[in-house]
Amino acid sequence: QFYAELLKGLGLSGDKDLPAQFDRSAWQRMKQRFADIFLTKTRDEWAEAFRGKDACCVPVLNASEAAVHPHNVKRGSFAPTPGSKGLFEPAPAPKLSRTPGFQPRPGPAPGGHTRQVLAELGFSSEEVAGLFEQAVAADKKKSKL
Repeated sequence: QFYAELLKGLGLSGDKDLPAQFDRSAWQRMKQRFADIFLTKTRDEWAEAFRGKDACCVPVLNASEAAVHPHNVKRGSFAPTPGSKGLFEPAPAPKLSRTPGFQPRPGPAPGGHTRQVLAELGFSSEEVAGLFEQAVAADKKKSKL
């Protein structure tokens, strides 16, 4: 049924010269024929032509388009990128009831966890203080990044 809908959408449903769908010897020729037909319209024109048809023919969207596509919006597939107005990133999937995952959150600030990381690496509080005094280490408040 998908192939029949595809042929109809491409304007080939009444073509008597079409080979059988599973005639592998004709696939390369049909691939070129389909490509030539698809080049006659824009992506959006083809999307409109196949809208609501069960032909497994959908547009390839870029990341910005995918984030605001009605299907993805309804499913919550993308979430706003924290700190980057107008940008989106994939939301956790699958959405499980007991472990739903986390929505995107802001990335760490440079130097924001310096003291914590140094402590986890085994530096004593005196050693950490010495690294800061010597300007070997910096935190986000003093960072010049």
